[in-house]
Amino acid sequence: MKKGLSIVLIALLALFTLSAQGTKEGEARNLVVYSAASEGEAESITKAFNELYPDINVTIIRAGSGDLVTRVKTEWPKPDGDVILLMGSENLDQIYDMLEPYQSANHDSIDPENRDQKSDVPRYYGTSMPLQAIMYNTDLLSEEDAPKSWADLADPKYKGEIVLANPASSGSAYAQLYMMYKLYGMDFVAEVVKNTTFVASSTAGPDSVARGEYAITVTGEFNIANKIAAGDPVKYVLPEEGTGRRIEGSAILKNCENLEEAQLFIDFMTSTPAFQIVRDECNRRAVSTEVPGPEGLPALSEMRFFPYDTDEAAAIKRDLVQQFNGLL
Repeated sequence: MKKGLSIVLIALLALFTLSAQGTKEGEARNLVVYSAASEGEAESITKAFNELYPDINVTIIRAGSGDLVTRVKTEWPKPDGDVILLMGSENLDQIYDMLEPYQSANHDSIDPENRDQKSDVPRYYGTSMPLQAIMYNTDLLSEEDAPKSWADLADPKYKGEIVLANPASSGSAYAQLYMMYKLYGMDFVAEVVKNTTFVASSTAGPDSVARGEYAITVTGEFNIANKIAAGDPVKYVLPEEGTGRRIEGSAILKNCENLEEAQLFIDFMTSTPAFQIVRDECNRRAVSTEVPGPEGLPALSEMRFFPYDTDEAAAIKRDLVQQFNGLL
């Protein structure tokens, strides 16, 4: 894998050399990345970026999607960050007017459904697909007894067995809340809440299930892929109803201090070699059709999807989270 990574980085270096020309020799170059990805994922991505541009000093500021949205709004109109990395599109839509329009050097190779389509010049590009699925501990539940659908999560037999992230602090958890609400309504969500322990972090749930502290969680596919790769006693379940098709994107913050470096970063994040890094190093499902999904996960052709309206999800988030908080 390391040899393959070196090859793609060499290819990327050749691709981006021309765009790096014109920088004044000795001039300090910086890039501040607001990352909704995990610390390790952000480091893997920015390390590859630095292989191409070793003169750019990269600073990573890691936080949950909800916290980053709040931070950007608080800092507006002069953000401390330059780019946002791997944030769900419904959260990017909440700060849409604070994102810089930019057409990536790889624009023509990006499928329209995997980028911002609200304006002629996109304000964000998809990087990965944070598809949500059920994960259960095989030491605690047999395949027969494990949930097979979103509807099963409300079954009283699972009371105390489910752990989920809190939608107020986690972007992926809010996506789960929105999907359950759209499928079955708020009364259904109330029944799921009765069965569930909620935690602050989107990674705490799958960690707890892998350790056997809880039997079931709903989480991003990449968390399940990581646990399967680590040999943990867990199994993947695509709910019978399917899952909402979502993208996590990368974007430039308007009025950022380091615009040229931010544009280079978006060019990098929309390249096939970068998508390969997202798949190989981050174990995420990249948006590129040229890059397969992580090992242990089904192919896109085998999956079922239902509509996920990012505009509506963003518009009703405050109200939906308030209703959810009232159920706790």
